[in-house]
Amino acid sequence: MDLENARPDSKGISPAEPEVTTHGRYIAEQMHIDKAQASQHIAGAVEVPQGRRILGITVFPYSHPRIQAAMLGLVLFMTVGMYNVLTFIGGAGQQTAYLSDVSNIALYTVFSVFCLVAPACLNYFGLRPTLCFGGLGYAAYAASLWCFNYTGNVPFVIFGGAWCGLSAAFLWTAEGAGLTSFASEDKKGLYISIVWSIYQVGLVIGAAIPLAQNWNAGDDNGSRVGNGTYIGLMALMLIGAALGAALYPWHKIVREDGSRVTLERQKTLAEEFRASVQVINRNRWIVFFFPMCWAVNFFGVYQNNDFNGIVFTVRARSLNAFLSGVAQVFAPWCTYLFTDKLPFGRRKRAFWALVYTFVIINAIWIGGYWGMKYTVEGLDEKERLDVFGRDYGWWCLLFVMYGFTDATYNCYAYWFIGALSNDPAELSVYAALYRLLNALCMVVGYSLDYAKYSKEFMFGASWAFLAFGMLCVLPIIKYWLKDTNMIVLPEDGAELRDEKVQFEETHVPSKE
Repeated sequence: MDLENARPDSKGISPAEPEVTTHGRYIAEQMHIDKAQASQHIAGAVEVPQGRRILGITVFPYSHPRIQAAMLGLVLFMTVGMYNVLTFIGGAGQQTAYLSDVSNIALYTVFSVFCLVAPACLNYFGLRPTLCFGGLGYAAYAASLWCFNYTGNVPFVIFGGAWCGLSAAFLWTAEGAGLTSFASEDKKGLYISIVWSIYQVGLVIGAAIPLAQNWNAGDDNGSRVGNGTYIGLMALMLIGAALGAALYPWHKIVREDGSRVTLERQKTLAEEFRASVQVINRNRWIVFFFPMCWAVNFFGVYQNNDFNGIVFTVRARSLNAFLSGVAQVFAPWCTYLFTDKLPFGRRKRAFWALVYTFVIINAIWIGGYWGMKYTVEGLDEKERLDVFGRDYGWWCLLFVMYGFTDATYNCYAYWFIGALSNDPAELSVYAALYRLLNALCMVVGYSLDYAKYSKEFMFGASWAFLAFGMLCVLPIIKYWLKDTNMIVLPEDGAELRDEKVQFEETHVPSKE
């Protein structure tokens, strides 16, 4: 199989790639930079694929970045979205959280290890092969749970979790790089909302499977998800893995501002590893982003295993997952209003979007304190809260709003990553770090849950991590975040200055 990122032998941009416009060539000559580099860092350097108006609706061509963002969302829809169904119904659909804990400890341990190598592999092999490989492990995890329903084979479930962790490291790194690089700077919140909403529609549809299967079961199904659920989810996950091959080559994608997403790369795998390390060495201030990365999904252990998994019947848990997915479809668009639509520069938008995220999350977790306080553990299935039980609506609303804050937090974090750079090679490193620290935190979270730490401890730790993580990014916004990472052309005809190129010339070692 040929590498997606393999550069042709001829120099410059090949005929198969987007051609540089007259404007792009002129600026490249004036600044004494390569036309290919100009096409990546100058708006209007490449022609944007134009859509057609059909019955008053603009239909974009397949190569348009919005279509590619939607395709990326569909891959997540079919893979991670289906996996989240198993997570959101609590205990991986089994009677207790034990099986979920041990498999997820294996999953996130392997996940964290392979996040270290995923950026280099992505930049070497390309987006499509990485997405395909990244989706396979999710199907293996669902298959292991299906097998457990027949055989009770716990080691196979642990193996399925480890395989899922290996795949997830590559899938999430590829997803993060594509999610943050396909859009022009003024539309990154829009693209993240498109991808995240489609991804969460996967959760909605996927949650409908156990909801339909378990609706008539009431409280007589032993609080265990049936085999048909696992089979259906596994089939969808396999389709999602195959769908990764259908994306357009990312070195041919042109953003809506007329700049290319990335260039074909000539580096060897070893050089890609060194380049990934250099990204961190050049931008050591990224450590201020680490607490936010750590906190991103730790709260899910409490919400799913110490709240949803012990308070509700399996029917109610399935309905909760469905409604939470609906809330997460709409949550990104609220964040988008702050990240893209406020009439400020990017640094001010980053600050006010952070304020919105901080306020909404703390408001929901204040309400969550009362839910935690009145949670009763150790109930059998008939004693748990069912969909027709008294006060179910309020408890369900709390879980749904937890989902809303989950999407809000993740979408702001991805927008923030996208604001740090436009280069997928650099963004892939940030995306991998985001998921690496998240994975390490999840290992800790599931280990604490496995060790039977109290729900009060898990609740307090989750809330503290969220609040502290958001505060830590303030120094980056103040001192290092730029209003643009593109080459800005002065209107008065003064000497052109390319901060991006100057930065690379100063910090990036020359090729041997």
